[in-house]
Amino acid sequence: MSSGKPSSPAGKNPSGKSPASKQRGGKERIESLGIPKPRWATWWDRSDKVDWSVRVAMTIIAAAAILLLCRTWQPSFAYREGAIPARDLITRVTFQVPDKIATDELKTRKRREVLTLYRNTPQRLAQLRAALRNRLFLILGASSYEQLGEAEREALAEFDQGSEADDNASPAATFALLKRVFAEDEELSELDTAITVSMGPLASNGLLQAIQHGEELGSQRMIRVFQGNEVDDAVPVELSKVRIAEAGGKLEQLIRDQFRSRFESDVDLEVADMVAKWLRSRLGEYETLKYDDEASEAVRIKAADAVEDVMMTFRSGESRLADAGKPLTNRELELLRTEWKTLIQSMRWSDQLARMTAFAGMIVALYLLAGSYIWFVDDSSLLLDKWKLLRLLTLGVTTVALAYYASRDQWRIELVPLTLASIIVAVVYGRELGLLLMASASLSVTLLLGSDLANLVAMAAACTTCTLLTGRIRSRTHLLTVGGIASLVAMTTVIGVGVVTGQTLSSGAPGEILESLYRGAPFDRVLYGLFREALWAGACILFSSLAMTGLLPLVERGFGVQTDLSLLELGDASHPLLRRLAQRAPGTYNHSINVASIAEAAADSIGANGLLTRVGAYFHDIGKMFKPEYFIENQTAGHNSHDALQPAMSTLVIIAHVKDGADLARNHHLPAPIIDFILQHHGTTLVEYFYREAAKRSEESPNGESVSDQDFRYPGPKPQTLEAAVLMLADTVESASRTLVDPTPARIQNLVDAIAQKKVADGQFDDCGLTFSQLHRVRISLVKSLTAIYHARIKYPGQKSA
Repeated sequence: MSSGKPSSPAGKNPSGKSPASKQRGGKERIESLGIPKPRWATWWDRSDKVDWSVRVAMTIIAAAAILLLCRTWQPSFAYREGAIPARDLITRVTFQVPDKIATDELKTRKRREVLTLYRNTPQRLAQLRAALRNRLFLILGASSYEQLGEAEREALAEFDQGSEADDNASPAATFALLKRVFAEDEELSELDTAITVSMGPLASNGLLQAIQHGEELGSQRMIRVFQGNEVDDAVPVELSKVRIAEAGGKLEQLIRDQFRSRFESDVDLEVADMVAKWLRSRLGEYETLKYDDEASEAVRIKAADAVEDVMMTFRSGESRLADAGKPLTNRELELLRTEWKTLIQSMRWSDQLARMTAFAGMIVALYLLAGSYIWFVDDSSLLLDKWKLLRLLTLGVTTVALAYYASRDQWRIELVPLTLASIIVAVVYGRELGLLLMASASLSVTLLLGSDLANLVAMAAACTTCTLLTGRIRSRTHLLTVGGIASLVAMTTVIGVGVVTGQTLSSGAPGEILESLYRGAPFDRVLYGLFREALWAGACILFSSLAMTGLLPLVERGFGVQTDLSLLELGDASHPLLRRLAQRAPGTYNHSINVASIAEAAADSIGANGLLTRVGAYFHDIGKMFKPEYFIENQTAGHNSHDALQPAMSTLVIIAHVKDGADLARNHHLPAPIIDFILQHHGTTLVEYFYREAAKRSEESPNGESVSDQDFRYPGPKPQTLEAAVLMLADTVESASRTLVDPTPARIQNLVDAIAQKKVADGQFDDCGLTFSQLHRVRISLVKSLTAIYHARIKYPGQKSA
């Protein structure tokens, strides 16, 4: 229903204003009240979103690097040789492992059952047959017994002894018997055929006087026989068929059978017995088999390799892998590693994702802990400056990853990267933040490795000691001293934690241990492992401190910090810049030396780095060497180069020494903290003399314009550290004190107080965190130092006034 009024256009209210313009108007009205919003409410509007996104991306990448490098999706293998579990280790999954003992026993049995190889040389039996024919031909060659010579009679005696005839039978009768039997076989061809056939099995199988291999090398019942090099054609043969003691009887029987089939009378069998006994008595001289150890060993190896592993089954929740209170042996470690691998293979992707999520939550918690401390307590620039944040994250990821991989059982050097990181964070970030960072790193490494509380305590003790003791490095032996003390602390901690956690309970009572040591018994295995672990921890820390001595210059350059050791080297008067400053601007050089002296004492009085302040003071005015004549300390009496310049131009010349000095320092690769001193030692203070001169001239000129003090101020920045604030104050009071006609302590104190109050009123100390209490101590120190410089001297008799 129409109300009779024209409807408002789309997007506008009855008043004719759009909702957006109304919202903007309301926002402007609220802001016009001047009520400050909470910091979190205006953060997003004020922040650089690109820079913020880069920093967030770096933290996410660092977290992802730890998750991936440390394989957080799978459990870690946390056991080491010699470690003493506090409880029985029961398998979490069912798995099988080869039973090495049973498998070795089976392989040994198979080696013993192998048919060893013997090389057969049947040609030797042919020689025996030839010898038989030669002896018979020698005998049968005589027509009568009387014609037998001595050699023939000896040959006949060989057969006569072998005859089974009557004992009264004479050699003549034996000769006659042989002549009659072989009368029709003058060539002895039938005899040779019979003997060849009878000796056929011996030629094929071979002859062996006694077995030539031990029972551990193969079967004692059968062998394999081959001829020449035909090992693959070897045939199995029972030893009873080749052993001469047994084969000889069978040979006699075969010869009798051959004679029975080839000759007719019983007399012929008597000759057969003679021949058989002659042959049998000489078989030992014609052994044809020889053991081939090389070929047999190859067969034994092949037989052993063919044996499959005998498997031992461990059932989940039932089988015990290691006993509590006993050091882990290599065999138990192998079982635990197999169980670990099986567990990993059986994990589902959901289990792996859950583990990664849990570790990601741990990293987020540590981020929040360390980040909150850095933001609210320490130095928020570590989070706001992306390069500082990158270095911090890189150090953390590198430390955790190296400790993770260095903890492997064959190395066990996770303390090396942790100790190195402890010294680095102490040098770069200071003790307080260093303790928090290393506590986080130790906790992360412990959880990633799946280690127990004892390892966490040992790592924390080593890291804490190194962080607390590092402090100011003024000598090259300082780090070795830190390493020595930290190693003793770590060794004591390892032993103490081992006792507290009950690792020595299986060692017996203390009295029993001492008694065994007194008797010269071997040191208890548990105690030996504990002391060995402690010594190894101490050695790792000592090595780290020694390595850090050489790595220190790289750390300083990479993180942009200076140790006392490098500052002492930098503050050497032979530095090219300082020597050039002394030559071109001697007044400025002397001024810098004086400022360095009083600034160092003032910085030390408030706990700041006095050495850094002193070295910074040496270089803070090096920019003046470009135009030294424009600065009063280098001007000769009666000549002032500014007389020919306008105040604005003189101001530009004066201010330029800051930028020139910074450029000169960068060109000579001075460290960043020294460059910061050059840029900040004047802050944004006013070049008061020339500002007043310009204002005076403007007032005197009828067409003069008003003078802005912003045109006569240094570009800054204001001091960002306590050391820079102290240098600013020391530089100003040292210059001003030269104008005092009679520099009494009271006048010096009034001068210092006035200058300090002026700096505070001008806001020069707003960014450095200098408190009024610290400022008071700085003022006291400066007054004391200047009073010592300008103290009254005794006038000696006859001395003229200067």
